[in-house]
Amino acid sequence: MTRRMHIAALGLLFGVTVPAVSAKDPGPNSSVLSPVVLASQRPGLRPVPPAESPTKPHRPGELDCGNCHVGKHQGVLQMYLGMGGRGTPMIPSHMFQVRVECVACHIVPKEPEHAAGIVGQTFRPTEQACLECHGDRYRGMLDRWATTLGKMRDVLAPKLRGAREALAKTDPKHPELGRARRLVEDAAFNVEFVALAKGVHNVFYAADLLKVANGWLDEAVKLLGGTPGVTDDSLVRGGYCGVLCHEQAGVKLPETVTFAKQKVPHGRHVTEFGAVCTNCHSAEVHKAVTATPATCSSCHHSPQNERCESCHRKQAAFYRGETETPLASMEPNVMAAAVGCSGCHDVTKPHSRKNMGQQCLACHDPGYLAFLEEWTTGFDALVAKAAKVLKEAEAAVEKARRAGGKVPEGEMLLKEARTAFDLVKSARGAHNPTAAEALLEVARRKAEEAVAQAARR
Repeated sequence: MTRRMHIAALGLLFGVTVPAVSAKDPGPNSSVLSPVVLASQRPGLRPVPPAESPTKPHRPGELDCGNCHVGKHQGVLQMYLGMGGRGTPMIPSHMFQVRVECVACHIVPKEPEHAAGIVGQTFRPTEQACLECHGDRYRGMLDRWATTLGKMRDVLAPKLRGAREALAKTDPKHPELGRARRLVEDAAFNVEFVALAKGVHNVFYAADLLKVANGWLDEAVKLLGGTPGVTDDSLVRGGYCGVLCHEQAGVKLPETVTFAKQKVPHGRHVTEFGAVCTNCHSAEVHKAVTATPATCSSCHHSPQNERCESCHRKQAAFYRGETETPLASMEPNVMAAAVGCSGCHDVTKPHSRKNMGQQCLACHDPGYLAFLEEWTTGFDALVAKAAKVLKEAEAAVEKARRAGGKVPEGEMLLKEARTAFDLVKSARGAHNPTAAEALLEVARRKAEEAVAQAARR
């Protein structure tokens, strides 16, 4: 079943008809569907049967309130259904999907009973309706939704003004003027739609519309040759999930999560790296993960990212001689004070030795490449030698253990050798060749001593 068919089926529960549309995709800048039609005078109640035609009808237009008063609530209803905005797929309200009707939340009568019989009745929403279903932990949730959406619109207001000013100042012959104007118009439509249709009726759809509008406004300014204004727009860019619901409902952000078989510092991505929820999670489906390994690389290994040490702490500490180990004396790499990570690592290219060598030419003459080849080849030989002796030591200690002999000294030496070797491998010895060679020598020597200890048993 397509999303549109799903919405149409759900709409029947509310007495709402979703009109048929062309099979052609209306595109991100259309209003998705034509206006819905209410089948009842009050949502959630049985449709009122049509009145019989009077035998003597009034003159055309006489006593027809609709000539002046139009109250369709169509924008509000579209918001609840998760459609009507621009650039965002249909995202039905979670409450709509579980058949929550309008009268479940709008339970406070606006007019007293005696006045309602004269002017009609309208029911206002109340937080008490939330608490009756969700419990006390949802106290304040409705107000938080309204406040957060207001803050998001406040972030967009100066951006919208700036984009409109840029349009006004742009040469009419600018090749990107038409596209920029459409982007600004669509962004303005979404902002107004969220305000007038009351985004609290479908808070995540509303937030997604504002997120899309934020991106469009920045894109429009760039198309016109400008630079988007510097502002803290993390809330609008996709950081709204936690603010809208999780914090109020007491949902704790896990410090780490497993992704692609690796532990990822989930909390630090938000608090330290500036990531927002929708960088990795779907805005449409709750908890769904949309990130891929390519998503990670596009951020972590982008030319704009200069925070390598935030993740590669072990390598950075080794480079700066700050690794704490009793196995060898640690001194900084001779280049540590002058060359940062991007001085050797071009993140736009694979980290092959050939590509790394080309980075050296920014400071060294071409003859340095021959030295680099000789040094890295020699270092590979040291690693291979230490690995070979370490394997022999492990086999010797295991053989002595199986023979019933106790080799505590050998086991301790083997453990220290393994620690030194693993440190070089994990921190990447090339980040500090002098320290790496010293640790490999420790690993080789202690492994040989472990073999000797095992032979005595």
